[in-house]
This record gives sequence, structure tokens and C-alpha cells, in this order.
Amino acid sequence: MKKIILILLISSSCTAQNPIINIYNKPNYQGRTSNAYYKDLDNFQNQFIGTWIFENGMEKLEIRFRKREMMFSPGGVEYYEDVLVGEYKYINPEGVEKVNSLLNLNLNHVSRFDYNLHSITQLDNYGFAPQCPECPPGTKRMYMSFDEPANDDSGLKAALILRKVVENGVEKIIAQLEHIKAHNGRSKEDIYSPSTFRDFSVPYGFYTLIKQP
Repeated sequence: MKKIILILLISSSCTAQNPIINIYNKPNYQGRTSNAYYKDLDNFQNQFIGTWIFENGMEKLEIRFRKREMMFSPGGVEYYEDVLVGEYKYINPEGVEKVNSLLNLNLNHVSRFDYNLHSITQLDNYGFAPQCPECPPGTKRMYMSFDEPANDDSGLKAALILRKVVENGVEKIIAQLEHIKAHNGRSKEDIYSPSTFRDFSVPYGFYTLIKQP
């Protein structure tokens, strides 16, 4: 009897994860398949996993990434997908630590939105994001949502665009922090209340981060 129950549970689990679809072939929201597993079949996200550091004098940006497999995505169409999530620490040019959310990466949040960095999609040079004239043909980049723990403004948004390179045997990420939307002065918790945050602590622009052992 126990064996029969176990088989039924395994069967039910497998059914909940089918069909398995390449995450980078994922259609717009209305076209997604209920209960499907949008999987990183080519392990594109794996190249970014680990700790990466940018340093310029006293200024330092440390970013850590991990891959969350089969995260549940609720809504009108419920499905599962692989998500690259990340957290960061930023020290400004004066040596003052402005942000440190690294410990949040150790938590297995139910929602991707509880991480300050989470993957959105894969980019080529024909997408909506900034073009990359210096990229070799066929280069794929990662487009990620960027946030800061102190951001309580419902309008302020930014994106982090990643490109992996290897120079003289050294693994690097060329990252671009791009402004998406300005603050609107309204709180995330209550749009009728004022927000206190005005802009991100990390300056917009390009950063070259080196892979750490």
C-alpha cells in the first residue's frame, strides 16, 4: 500500500512539472502554459553563478548570484521556471557602505520579487534593451530586474544587464545598470502615502566585475 501511495505522489509531482519548455522560448503571458516548467535547458544562467567584484579605489560593488530551479510563478496562468537571483553590497567612492543585502541570498524565498536581483529574460542585439556594438555576433546577455532594500517607491525601477567574458583566462562580467523609471513619490505599501526613497545608491553605468574563487 505504501509503495502504491509513493508511486502516485511521484506521478503527481511529475505531472505538475510538465510539459518542460525552454525558458527562452517562453511566450508572452497570455500564451504561457499552465503548470508547465520553463527550464533553463542550455544552462545559460549557470555562467553567472558565484561571487563577482568590481573595485575602483575605495568604491566596491560585490554581487552574488545563485540559481533557483523550478520557482513557482502564481497568477492567472500558474507555472514553474528557473530563475537567476542575486544580492549585492555597494561601498561608495568615499568608503561608505550604502547597501548590503548579501545575506538575503541565503533565504529560499517563495517569490522572486523578494530578491533584489532576479532574471527576466535572455537578450540578443535585436531586443528592447541597449544594443551592444562591441559584442561578437550571437552574443547572449542576461536582463535582470534591479532593486534596493530601502526602495519604498512604487515607480522607481532599474535593470542590470549582464555579459560574461573571459580575458587572459580571467572570468569577468560586464554589467550595465540602466535606469528604467523614475520615482513617483508614492509608497509601494500604500499609493496614497508618500515614499521616502529617491534613487538607487549604485550609480547607473557600466561595471566590470571579476569572478572570485
